[in-house]
Amino acid sequence: MEYIRTELKKPLVIDGIYTIHYFEYTKDFAYSGELHNFWEIVYADKKSVVITAGAKELTLTAGQMYIHKPNEFHKIRCDGTQAANSVILSFDCTCPELMSIAGMVINCTSEERRLMGLIISEAEDAFSTPLGTSYTSVLEKSGNGDFGCEQMIQLCMEQLLILLIRGNKRQINPKNNVNSSLLPKICEYLENNTDKHLSFSDIQKEFNISASVIKRLFRDNMNCGIMEHFSRLKVDAAKQMIRENEYNFTEIAESLGFNTPQYFTTVFRRISGMSPSEYEKSVKLNFISR
Repeated sequence: MEYIRTELKKPLVIDGIYTIHYFEYTKDFAYSGELHNFWEIVYADKKSVVITAGAKELTLTAGQMYIHKPNEFHKIRCDGTQAANSVILSFDCTCPELMSIAGMVINCTSEERRLMGLIISEAEDAFSTPLGTSYTSVLEKSGNGDFGCEQMIQLCMEQLLILLIRGNKRQINPKNNVNSSLLPKICEYLENNTDKHLSFSDIQKEFNISASVIKRLFRDNMNCGIMEHFSRLKVDAAKQMIRENEYNFTEIAESLGFNTPQYFTTVFRRISGMSPSEYEKSVKLNFISR
């Protein structure tokens, strides 16, 4: 028998990327704006950002995305009351169907948020250029990333855009319905209680589930344990409070349920790779001129 190869259609291909950013803004951050001849995705990861797209101004709340089409003037700012985080991706793509999702506020699904996280994770591995550095004209390759890290970025971006173009219509395996609905609820509960000193058993009691289910749920979907995820949320909240510049480090530690300022510094350094004071300086350096 002679086998004949089937060529697979690729209606959407990322031809190249310009920037991959993960920004942590101060509450009074504002960017004066730009336009360019390639696509740009703006995703609000924490709190809200205000964007300008052509002649209109829109607010993106956490979990929402906007896609700027080529040559559309755009800018971004915080609202002056809250620090915020965003992902910015800019790229070349000739797929005509992209126009169908450009120019609208998109509520991202958990799968789309997961892909955004993978893109950032792979970019941190693939490039030596810090993702929080403003005015990046070229991404410098690290040269020591995991096998296929650059291709993973491309594949994740293509999958993300294909899902968006499809209108988020996907078939969910009924077997996973319980876990897929439980994980966001637990994550939301943790995010709303970063000011508390929750234990593993506290979380078990709140959701009336076994330890093994919680451990498997976070291992399979978050690549970390639940208490590690809770610590990361606390550090994210601390970063936001540092950027808002209304409390000192001792007050931040107390408000987030840390027993001592020293323990707060230890956890912050373990997760972020720098002390709170070093982070405060890095934020000012990254955004003072933007």
